[in-house]
Amino acid sequence: MLSAKFSSILKIKHSSKLPCHYALSGINYKNGFVTTCAVQTDYLHHYKKTKNSTVLPSQFINNPNFKQFRLQLDKGEWPEGCRMCMDVEKQNSGKSMRLDYAYDDTHYNNETGEIDFKSIKIIELRFSNSCNMSCLHCSQVYSSGWISKLKHYTPTHEDHEHHLDQITGHMHRRDPNENLNIELTVEDIKEIVTDLNNHFPSLERIEFAGGEVLHQKQFFPCLELLAQHPNAKNIFISFHSNFNANFDPIELSKLLEPFGESLIHMSIDSGKNIYPYFRDGNWETLVNNINTFRSANNFTRLGAVCTTSIYQIMDIEDVFKSILSLDINEFHASIVYTPEYLNPSILMTRFGKEILEDIEKTEKWIERTTQANAKLKEQGKDGLEKIKKYITTHEPLKSKKWPAGGADHYNAFLHYIKVTDNLWKQDFNQYITNYKYENNSIERIK
Repeated sequence: MLSAKFSSILKIKHSSKLPCHYALSGINYKNGFVTTCAVQTDYLHHYKKTKNSTVLPSQFINNPNFKQFRLQLDKGEWPEGCRMCMDVEKQNSGKSMRLDYAYDDTHYNNETGEIDFKSIKIIELRFSNSCNMSCLHCSQVYSSGWISKLKHYTPTHEDHEHHLDQITGHMHRRDPNENLNIELTVEDIKEIVTDLNNHFPSLERIEFAGGEVLHQKQFFPCLELLAQHPNAKNIFISFHSNFNANFDPIELSKLLEPFGESLIHMSIDSGKNIYPYFRDGNWETLVNNINTFRSANNFTRLGAVCTTSIYQIMDIEDVFKSILSLDINEFHASIVYTPEYLNPSILMTRFGKEILEDIEKTEKWIERTTQANAKLKEQGKDGLEKIKKYITTHEPLKSKKWPAGGADHYNAFLHYIKVTDNLWKQDFNQYITNYKYENNSIERIK
């Protein structure tokens, strides 16, 4: 813990112009660096860049980068890595992530930018990029499946001209030659969790992301050790998973028992129609894993997530019908903001009328369906409204090279279909039923 002298200084308070829960209370391990939340991208700490680096949060949480980051927000200045929240707020196209939770500066000294360890309430961990899938909105940074797909592929001049960041290696990196990786070993995890157990008594939420945690050897030992945290019975455990890996659902249920609450965010992102195309997975395997887990566990909430890209917009009715028909407790919709050529608003430049008609049909189905309970119905309607608001208010981001904005991103998407269909050895037209891709163009067919 920090000193009593520091604790007394914490009583000096000034309002922050950009209050952010995560800036004071969050730690997020990404690919080789640590920041504060899932969408923040500044390299506030490199955990393995040099031999003097550390994976222990108690040793880096008040380093100069973290302190400066907090002070910058206090002054009302957006850090570079907060661009996603900034864009959402400036365009009034939804609720930014910094507003997810109430701002609590009880353990913060806004004269120095330091926090007491008691301020940390939420941790997100990533172990590696090992994954059994290669989803079309992902990249080689977060998926070993993507590495396999691109292993023998050299990006073309056209790939670079269209800024296909996933294909060229720019996605989630500052440049394609950057060699930062998600690389927390089992031993690293033991050290981190021991540090959390010993120094961070106020932990309330521990989240996991991937790669695919149920495909990784670090996950189950991590849960076993976290169960020893002094606040374990009050900790909320959640993790993102495709729930399509080869794992033991019964053992997973036992490992979740010591914690206060648990939620599995199943990244489904597709309906039956496009699931094998977009997620590179098997729908029946997903359903079987859900049913087996449910047979042993009635205390963990199963949440389904629809991360909405241009692909989901093309088949929105089946996506919602399929997901809301699963044995789930809750549903959440989110937006693929980047890369811009997968942003769901891009399709509005050509098929706005048809898309809004599809959304209306989906709204009517949700209203009349008897398969989903009242809570799921409401969440389904809210999710659909969130998507509708975004695609009808968001202006496609423009760049210095592409001042025209949306039209260029649309053409980039057309090229992306061509490249990924070739690399994935699949055919857009076999799965997308409302549109046809031919001669590097898309037309609506029903």
